[in-house]
Amino acid sequence: MMEIKEIEYGSFGKCLSISNGVLKAIVTIDVGPRILSFSRCDIPDTSNIFFEDPERKYTAKGKKFDQVYGEGSYYCAYGGHRLWLSPEDFSRTYYPDNRPVVYSLTEEGVTFTGPQETRAVQTSMTLSMGENSNNMMVIHTGTNVSKDMQMSSLWAITMLRPSGFAVIPQNPKRDGNLLLPNRQVILWPYTDLKDPRMNLGNRFLTLRQDPSAPACSRLKIGTDCHEGWCLYRSGDLLFTKRYLHNVNAIYPDGGASFEGFITSDYLELETLSPLYRIAPGDRVRHVESFSLLYEPAQNDPDPSNEEAVEDWISSLSF
Repeated sequence: MMEIKEIEYGSFGKCLSISNGVLKAIVTIDVGPRILSFSRCDIPDTSNIFFEDPERKYTAKGKKFDQVYGEGSYYCAYGGHRLWLSPEDFSRTYYPDNRPVVYSLTEEGVTFTGPQETRAVQTSMTLSMGENSNNMMVIHTGTNVSKDMQMSSLWAITMLRPSGFAVIPQNPKRDGNLLLPNRQVILWPYTDLKDPRMNLGNRFLTLRQDPSAPACSRLKIGTDCHEGWCLYRSGDLLFTKRYLHNVNAIYPDGGASFEGFITSDYLELETLSPLYRIAPGDRVRHVESFSLLYEPAQNDPDPSNEEAVEDWISSLSF
């Protein structure tokens, strides 16, 4: 059902190409892993909806890295889709995953695992595509390889190419109960509520990637997205992430299961699992479903106009 082959991909070295004839994903195996590219087979290769960093612009290194991870250590975002651990912590989140990756075929799909790490929670990703499907399942796994109980959330981060906009649904009013709050909005210290790239509406949160924004201009916002979906529109492509939000669970970062982050180069759609207490030897999972549709750009809405956004979403086939 899936065509799998090793390829050389740009400056990223050896990668694995996975395709079902409709979708194609390219995953690093010399480093990472990262899902560097997610595209459709029926339009040109320029259809990659993900952001790539071939020049390693987004690299973290320095004295603190040397102290925590060893002399000369560094972390690269590389681009695409990655799995981090939350709450964000320098000593475990930014693990320098720059060594070759082991991949294997399983009943669920193709699993990618980095070498045994020095941090307590070992991470892996499994990709699966159905025959002639517009969807790809991404199963994120965290295994406690230490001798101690660990508290962690699996944090699935997708870096998307510039010049698009994202839509995230606000939580609906349920049972007409107006006495209790029904949504949370989490803000980071550098987020400006007047930033024109963000529109916090009553029905939707919209985020817009603007390549002309100052290079140092960042924005981050989180929500407890009960609906469990978010989408990104760029050119003629429509990318959607779906996941399960557990209304009875505790989430990191003040209760966020969704987080959006914008720079002048890319926009990130991030989803998080609940905070788990993981016993030694146990593992937890966080599952996302990616879809990528070809939707010719016609009458795309102004992201700040909620009525237009709602009408547009109603007209989509996603």
